[in-house]
Amino acid sequence: MKGEQLFKELVSGRAKGPLADVARGGLGLLSLVYAQGATYRNQKFDKYEGVTRATVPVISVGNITAGGTGKTPMVRYICQFLEALNKAPAVLSRGYRAEDNQDTIVVSHRGRLEVTPAVSGDEAWLLGKGLGHTSVVIGRERVASAQLATTTLGSDILVLDDGFQHRKLARDLDIVLIDAANPFGYEHVLPRGLLREPLDGLRRADLFVLTKTDQVPADILFGIKHRLEQLAPNVPIMETIHKPLGLQTLDSWERNEDPQASAAGVVQHKFLTVSGIGRPESFRHTLTALGYEVLDSLDFGDHHEYTTDDVVKMWCTAFAKGATAIVTTEKDAVKLSQMQAVHDLKIPVFVIPIGIEFIKGEEEFKAYIKGLGKKDTL
Repeated sequence: MKGEQLFKELVSGRAKGPLADVARGGLGLLSLVYAQGATYRNQKFDKYEGVTRATVPVISVGNITAGGTGKTPMVRYICQFLEALNKAPAVLSRGYRAEDNQDTIVVSHRGRLEVTPAVSGDEAWLLGKGLGHTSVVIGRERVASAQLATTTLGSDILVLDDGFQHRKLARDLDIVLIDAANPFGYEHVLPRGLLREPLDGLRRADLFVLTKTDQVPADILFGIKHRLEQLAPNVPIMETIHKPLGLQTLDSWERNEDPQASAAGVVQHKFLTVSGIGRPESFRHTLTALGYEVLDSLDFGDHHEYTTDDVVKMWCTAFAKGATAIVTTEKDAVKLSQMQAVHDLKIPVFVIPIGIEFIKGEEEFKAYIKGLGKKDTL
């Protein structure tokens, strides 16, 4: 069992036995220290110490748990809506797994990519690839990124990617995504659980967006909303699902072709899924819900750096299981598309782009975004 899988088995309580109990006890002690540090840090920011306000509106998209909640498709949704309002948004990303995120780097300017994925990291590059009139900037110092975006790139509204805990830059709208399949991070702060900070931090949120709501029963969903109402009364709660935009070949995806137009003839395939994301089971669920046959899965760690040996493993696993095609996520496609070994595979490789679809509260959500989009400065 891989380290990441073992960790989740442990913190979720699924791992049983004396050793697991001892390990959880040790992690619990470390969590107390982590929680105290997060609380102290938040108290400083609550007093507005060390906080800078940009000259344009700022929207933050974040979460309270580690792992995938759907931030990338949500940021893309928001930016596409802002583009439709004739705004010039910029996404400010930390640049996780970037070559060097100490400096402030322009990944894309109004839809024109300026760097390779190796420089920017996969998520920032993916946003730059998929947004036609939005700029993407990476760097650890979001204040510096905001200044560059507004003064050099001409951006008139900023979207903080993964911004809930990055509080040095003031925000005018704090959107918190809650993964319905694991909403509260096993009820413990890191490293005993997956919470990035204690749950009382949710009181800072302006909007809650529940993601992947189709992956849990209605009574579980009701319980999540009830809990959120207790933790942060009067904060609106929207509901969304991850909507597949189609299935296309890796080559078609690289050319930015319409995934729906590229989907012909794939239904008959038997798939091996390949992913390096926070919740690979969610990816498999998406495929099976669409009616595709998934024979097996290769689940690498989140933000996995693929090697030629990994590609060989994909081929061998597909052959052994009788799979006729491989399918991967957009985030993984960023890295896999850069590898000649993947293009040399004697088996088709498909990508499934994912978007956000609102089940409840879309018009209210858009009204919040539109209200900020009408402001020139704050």
